[in-house]
Amino acid sequence: MKQLESLLYISILGLVGLGGIYLQTSMMEDEPELQNFKNRHDPDYYIENFVATGLDKNGQRRFVIKASRMAHFPDDDTALFDNPHIVQYVEGAAPRHTYADSGWMNSTGDEVIMTGNVKAVVEADATGPGASLKSKRMRILLDKSTSEALF
Repeated sequence: MKQLESLLYISILGLVGLGGIYLQTSMMEDEPELQNFKNRHDPDYYIENFVATGLDKNGQRRFVIKASRMAHFPDDDTALFDNPHIVQYVEGAAPRHTYADSGWMNSTGDEVIMTGNVKAVVEADATGPGASLKSKRMRILLDKSTSEALF
């Protein structure tokens, strides 16, 4: 009888031990994945009160990009603008001012997509009466020869 009792205690302790091992292994998390920072779309720097000027080959101002903040993304070499204001200069005509809530510049620096409350204004001059327009989205093509090395 004493052997049967000892065998019962050992089997109960064995079951409790196996249950503990099972619970411990089932609650363990898998090995965390190593993060590949090269594939992330995080900005590498921000610039507050951003201003960039594009010049032509003769040193004449072609455009000015202003923003309350610019964020540069190294993975695709693009930039995001908060409250951008782009002024485009054409010889012999009034400058064109474009405002928006946000903007995105491509990696080559020759295209800006303006979004959110976009407003473009051209004042009257000798070439025309001027105009203004409003939109939700606008694509602006900058002079490629002047935008090669903005960032």
